[in-house]
Amino acid sequence: MKIDGRTVTDEKEILAALQQEFDERCEFVILEDGADFMQTAGGELEYRCGEKQFRVSDAPVDQEKIRAAFLSYFRGDGSYLRDFEWEEFAIPGMWDELNAVVGKGLWSRIKAFFAG
Repeated sequence: MKIDGRTVTDEKEILAALQQEFDERCEFVILEDGADFMQTAGGELEYRCGEKQFRVSDAPVDQEKIRAAFLSYFRGDGSYLRDFEWEEFAIPGMWDELNAVVGKGLWSRIKAFFAG
């Protein structure tokens, strides 16, 4: 898993990144697991699994609960799924809008470039 592009090797790194967000109101903290992730900013808590994205329905979330959720996600124990009421959400039309602005040909070349 990674935070800010850096590989995370233990829970201390996650807690330090979260504490920085809480203290300095950074833009966000995202814990990546391939294309999936958990992220927080300003008391919001979200995660992505496959093609679906979810957020806690009753934000703002307490800092201790955010810490516990991130550690659960890192450990892979799934308790974060039971600890909150999650709602699925999507950014409607985001990819369609990007394709319209960039153009399908260029967008395909960009994706191919990053794929390898």
